[in-house]
Amino acid sequence: MKSYGFFVTAGALALALAIVGGAAARTQATRIQITAAMNAADERPAPKGDVNAARGTFTATLTKTDAGATMTWRLEFSNLSGPATAAHVHVAPRGQPGPVRVPLCAPCTSGATGTANIDAAVLTAIQNDGAYVNVHTALNPAGEIRDQVSPVASIRTTLRAGQERPKPKGNVGRARGTFTATVTKQGSSATIAWRLTFSRLTGRAVAAHIHNGARGRTGPVVVPLCAPCRSGVRGTANVNASVLNALEAGRAYVNVHTRRNPAGEIRVQIAALSLTIS
Repeated sequence: MKSYGFFVTAGALALALAIVGGAAARTQATRIQITAAMNAADERPAPKGDVNAARGTFTATLTKTDAGATMTWRLEFSNLSGPATAAHVHVAPRGQPGPVRVPLCAPCTSGATGTANIDAAVLTAIQNDGAYVNVHTALNPAGEIRDQVSPVASIRTTLRAGQERPKPKGNVGRARGTFTATVTKQGSSATIAWRLTFSRLTGRAVAAHIHNGARGRTGPVVVPLCAPCRSGVRGTANVNASVLNALEAGRAYVNVHTRRNPAGEIRVQIAALSLTIS
């Protein structure tokens, strides 16, 4: 086991996650962002023709209504085998075709925008990795490019010594850090693409993590970021339902550790992420 106190054993981490993660409650979000990055490889059945370069992006804002949500969307695409004859949101698990539930455009041009009402069943499918968007062409009437639709949220936060618990030692008043990330929800799990910068620490950054814990309290490591760390480091992490719940409840924080302050020198609480409409 490592010599620093902020490392935990796998068994202790699992127990802490069960206790702390289970207690977290999601915020009451009324608006979320969703996204999809379409390509031909994800389409089912496999499209015909030379479509390897075909790509598309779908972004939308979902706003809660009494019946489900309104969806304000934008669709972009390029390198299709021909004009886009239609685009839709379908309901089906990854890798399977499913019925059209939300018509978007017919025919379509890249840069198309619109607004649609979606019912509670489609909203549930979107939030549980059970809906996809695709674009159809004459050569591929069943669909040429596709991707599952995923809720997404962005983070940009500033780490300071004043937020660290316990209070760090040494001259840390000017120590700073920035943590930016994009969290993409995929059913009960998520992917975090992150970047960390810092300066004026008391020494080399020996590690950085995301912890599960309320503001002003300490908690277990749930996402190791780097060890040791350099400013500007970036990476991607897959997280489970317990960590996702903590992020949605605002019960997660990021900190950077040094030899002078092995429990943490700078820290910031991550604001509750809006990834699920309640």
